[in-house]
Amino acid sequence: MSEATLTQSKIQTGPTILLVSNLEASRAYYQNKLGCTHDSCGHTTREGLFLLMYQAENPSDLKPISKTNGGPPWDILVYTNSQEELYEEFITKGAVVHSPLTQSESGWKEFIIEDIDGYRIGFWGLR
Repeated sequence: MSEATLTQSKIQTGPTILLVSNLEASRAYYQNKLGCTHDSCGHTTREGLFLLMYQAENPSDLKPISKTNGGPPWDILVYTNSQEELYEEFITKGAVVHSPLTQSESGWKEFIIEDIDGYRIGFWGLR
């Protein structure tokens, strides 16, 4: 985001916060399987995917909303016009595919990746 945009915007995007069972293992998964980087503030990012992970004191506290009855199919949804390219990259790197790449009748393409704590990330777009 440009400096001018940040100056003009009153509200900027922030990270999705994830409570994880093992912070180092989660960071490694996102780096090795999804190509994310980590900064000194604890952010995990790749382009529009922006996360902040916290170590859970008790793994039973993890509650991905994608696993609740009536909940959405993902915990995080990002938009992309590179579904095929990302899908192939993530498969090659050994990411867990929850739902393979599909296209709806209206033209939306989507696939869902699952991390080591069961959080599901949907990659969605019209291309």
